Amino acid sequence: MREALNEAVAGLAPGRPLREGAQALFGALGYRSERSGEGGSAAEFLERCDASGKLSGKQRALFDSWTRAEVLFQVTDEEIRAGGQRASFGGPGFDEGRAKSFLFLAVELDGRTYGRTELAGATRAVNRLFAMPAILLFRHGAALTLAVVHRRAHRRDDGRDVLERVTLVKDVRAANPHRAHLDVLAELALPHLIAAGVHDFDGLHAAWERTLDIEALNRRFYRELFEWFQRAAAGCRFPDDGAGEGSTERHVIRLITRLLFVWFMKEKGLIPEELFEDGFARRALKDHAPERTDYYRAALQNLFFATLNTEIGKRAFSERNPGGHRDFARYRYRDLLADPDGFVETLRSVPFVNGGLFDCLDDFEGERKGGRRIDAFTDEIATQGKDLSVPARLFLDEAAGLFPLFRRYKFTVEENTPLD
Repeated sequence: MREALNEAVAGLAPGRPLREGAQALFGALGYRSERSGEGGSAAEFLERCDASGKLSGKQRALFDSWTRAEVLFQVTDEEIRAGGQRASFGGPGFDEGRAKSFLFLAVELDGRTYGRTELAGATRAVNRLFAMPAILLFRHGAALTLAVVHRRAHRRDDGRDVLERVTLVKDVRAANPHRAHLDVLAELALPHLIAAGVHDFDGLHAAWERTLDIEALNRRFYRELFEWFQRAAAGCRFPDDGAGEGSTERHVIRLITRLLFVWFMKEKGLIPEELFEDGFARRALKDHAPERTDYYRAALQNLFFATLNTEIGKRAFSERNPGGHRDFARYRYRDLLADPDGFVETLRSVPFVNGGLFDCLDDFEGERKGGRRIDAFTDEIATQGKDLSVPARLFLDEAAGLFPLFRRYKFTVEENTPLD
């Protein structure tokens, strides 16, 4: 499914036919129909679909950025049954519900950047024009956005719908889409939803809302992250941080915080993707194994303390002499790396982050003088590193590792309004 969706999304690259590309994408998800509508400019769309003047002037202004609108098709239970889903959708016990069909539209916007608020407003306006739920696919520049609005019956007029919150998956890259976006799209596939128990259009609409709901995605992400936290706290060993009970848990929380920040930087292209892959660990380390701590020490600690917390021009390996041994701005673990100079070159373009999150918490004073080792960032693994065990599998294991978990989600920062 992911391969089919990747190909369909690529068919919506800038300059490719909007109607054919959108039909191919929805077709890959199992939604097809011969009940098609017309395409045209925004003015033509409004002339056909808002002849009675349902929209206000402010709502009609939302269409000013539309360069083309395609009413793709309307899917009813007849099309779903014809597609081989007769027994599950519209079969015995079928609850017709309020919604009797879905309408699919594709919209071409001008090339500027769009926020969630603008796209949500347009989705809500379009849904005012139709009695059935309208699913919108926006193409803006090289990105796509898929949107649906929550509809409920008017409390005093059962023939009307009240339009509430819009949910959407935004900024799907037509070229090289993010894996998380393909996974979200795959969850919208009709056969998948029917197999999960959806048997009418109300349930189908609710499933689309849940799948595209960023708050639901956030809750799922943090639930999975908490499960990883529990595994890490049970499977790691850190030096005592001196703050009493819960030292290991605090260490793991600090690690999560650092890696979340790192992952946002990686998504922005500021840190190389390869650094978080098992193949890189096998190439970069002399002895890489799932239970060893070498990956955490040589890759992650060097990234945190000697890269992100050190100015680019000052980055270099420790000379391992008494005068510079506790200079935490120096790379460590040369002996663990297969190609130390190549490792440094991999990190050369990573920026200096002057914040404090990546401060090494070890003291400069020696342990005999009362200094503490909290992060245990040291070449003296045999002595000062004995209390540190962070297995590589916690990060890289495909089934239970932190980085595969992160890859299942799209990390983004966007200013939203309370209406979103």
